[in-house]
Amino acid sequence: MKRSPEDIAELFDYGRWATGRTLDATAVLSPEEFTRPIGGSFGSVQGTFTHLWGADWVWLERVEGRSPASLPPGVALTSNDAVRERYAGIHAAQQKLAAALTPARLSEKLTYVNFAGQTCAYSLADALVHVVNHGTYHRGQIATLLRQLGKTPAPTDYLRYIDARG
Repeated sequence: MKRSPEDIAELFDYGRWATGRTLDATAVLSPEEFTRPIGGSFGSVQGTFTHLWGADWVWLERVEGRSPASLPPGVALTSNDAVRERYAGIHAAQQKLAAALTPARLSEKLTYVNFAGQTCAYSLADALVHVVNHGTYHRGQIATLLRQLGKTPAPTDYLRYIDARG
């Protein structure tokens, strides 16, 4: 499927919107609830947000030609406010990246070394769509964790985003 720079920009905008809605929904959690081990892939709301933010950071690094061997060390996303603050930088970098894309750039191969030490190569367009899809998957996990904590998650479906834009 051919993707345009405008498509990628809109997908990043959607991801920013959906993450913001998810952060709004998790803002009602007490510090204990935010960090409480519940289960799932990353144990808690905190763990899931830490993974999600870290993965977005890793992909930005890969686009810049670097291949980090792990998530960034020493990042303490211990509160909803800390996640929101860290995401401000990620979202700004994603918007800057999207604004600089061209059709030719999107078709270029993005080659990197993954955490297992394997060399991977995908079109930049496919890698960027993956980043947005990865975020959708883990925001869904956070929605489940919120329900397990007796809270209400925010609807973050793509069509809700379209409706919100008017």
